[in-house]
Amino acid sequence: MSAKEQRIDQDETSRRLAHLYQLLMKAEETYEETESIPTTDFKEIYTEDGANGTKVGRGEHPYQVIYAEIAREHLKFLGKVFMPYAMRTINDGVEFISFTLDTGEYVIFQGEENRVSLPMPSGVTSAHTHPGVCLFSGQDLETADFLFIKGYVSVGVMNPECALLIYRDGPYTLEDRDALLNLTKRVKSSKKLNDLVNAYLSFKTENLKLMQHKF
Repeated sequence: MSAKEQRIDQDETSRRLAHLYQLLMKAEETYEETESIPTTDFKEIYTEDGANGTKVGRGEHPYQVIYAEIAREHLKFLGKVFMPYAMRTINDGVEFISFTLDTGEYVIFQGEENRVSLPMPSGVTSAHTHPGVCLFSGQDLETADFLFIKGYVSVGVMNPECALLIYRDGPYTLEDRDALLNLTKRVKSSKKLNDLVNAYLSFKTENLKLMQHKF
C-alpha cells in the first residue's frame, strides 16, 4: 500500500498567520499580567510603558482585532493554497486536512474517502475539505473543541464554492465550550438540512464567531 499524500511547505500567508499568532500570544500574556489592553498595528504589540517586552507607544487598534484578522488570513490561505485539494475532494471523495503552524509552515494530509482523522499538531488554524455543504458535522465540531483547547484560533471546512470558519474572538472559556458542545449535540441530532441550519443560526457565544465565505 502506498503512503498517503503529505505536504509540508510555507508561503506568504502561512508566514503572516504565524506572525499574527505570535503577536496575539504576546498581547494575551501582557493583558493577563498587566490588566491593561495592549494595542497593535499588526506589526508590533504596544503598551504605554513597554511591559513584557512590548513596544512603547500606542498602535491603531486594540489587540483583540488580531483574532478576526487571523480568520480573514485563514480564508486567504484556503482560497490560495487549499483550493486545489477541495477540487480533488469533489472529484474523488477523498478529504484533506490542513494546518498552519506557529513556525510559519503549513502541512496538508490526505485522509480517507469522506473522512479525515489524524493527530493534531500545535498550530494556528486548521481546515478540511468536504464533498458536500460547508457545514461542520458533529465530529468536526468535537475536533474544533479539541483544537481550541490546544490554542488554535480558526477552524474551518470548505468546498470549491464556499468555506465556513469557527474562530476565537477571545480566550476559549468554559461558557464558549458549553455553547460549542451544545451545538455539537444539536448537529448530531439533526435529521433535516433545515434543522442543521437552525442549529447554526441559534449558536451564540461571547468568544466564538462564525465566518462564511463564498469563493
